[in-house]
This record gives sequence, C-alpha cells and structure tokens, in this order.
Amino acid sequence: GRYAFAGCSNLRRVAIPLKDGRLLFPHVSSNLPKCTQFHRTKNLATVDLVGRVHKTVASLHLESWINEMNEEIDRINRVLPTTGWYDKSYEIRQWTQSVNSRIEHYKAEHLALLKEATTLLELVLWKANLINDEDNFPDAKGKIDENIARQRQGKRITSGA
Repeated sequence: GRYAFAGCSNLRRVAIPLKDGRLLFPHVSSNLPKCTQFHRTKNLATVDLVGRVHKTVASLHLESWINEMNEEIDRINRVLPTTGWYDKSYEIRQWTQSVNSRIEHYKAEHLALLKEATTLLELVLWKANLINDEDNFPDAKGKIDENIARQRQGKRITSGA
C-alpha cells in the first residue's frame, strides 16, 4: 500500500519486481502521484530485482548492452545509502523507470538486429539456390542474368538514376 514500509527503520534490504508504476499512489491531499512506501526507512540501502529481468538482460545481443544494464541495475545500491529517508521511495521509483526504459530500448535494438540477420540469411539462401540452379541448368544462367539486368534497369527508371 501507500505506506507499506514507511517508518521501518530496521529495513535494510528489499526485493521488488520490475513493474513500472508499482511505487506510485495518489497523494492524500491532492490527486498528484506520490511515492511513500519507503519513507523514514533510513537504513534501507539495498534493492534486489526479482523476476525475469536478469534472464532478459543476460539474453541481450551485445556484451556492452549487458554490462550497461547490469551497471544500471546496480546503481540503486550505490545511490540509496546516501539518499535521505524522505527521497528513498522516489529514488527507487525513478530507478525502476530507468531500468524499464533501458530494457525496452535494448529489446527493440535486439529485435532490429535479429531482423537484419534474418534478411541477410534469406539473401544468402536465395543466392545459394540461384547458384545451385545455374549448376543444374546451365542454359538458365543467361535467362537469370537477363532478368536481373531488366529488373535493374526498371529500378533505375523508377528511382530516376
């Protein structure tokens, strides 16, 4: 709830799932959103993420992405010990939003790289099939070359080149 751990001065570590908006509740005196779950938890210094986030990070395509995500995930545990008790909920909320945003960005980049690789593989397979057809049907090579030349000329006309 709104003040789930507020005032728990002995709370040192908490494990939370990475869900955006989970730490946001309307403020009592207004409709403005406010984070209050960890108010007055002065000893809270460590937040662990639970769930599939670590599997997602480990499956990213580039080592640099994995390193950047692990650095961002660990950042809260460097910042939180020096954060004032009043700002801990807000800091955790900002951090979860940042981690979520970066994961979504890298997932989109990962998908783009996979699509590019798939396209290249399709082209290689297509070329391999053409070469195979030329070996099996030597008289087809001239027809294929003619078709390619005609297609190129058509593209030049439509592109204005």
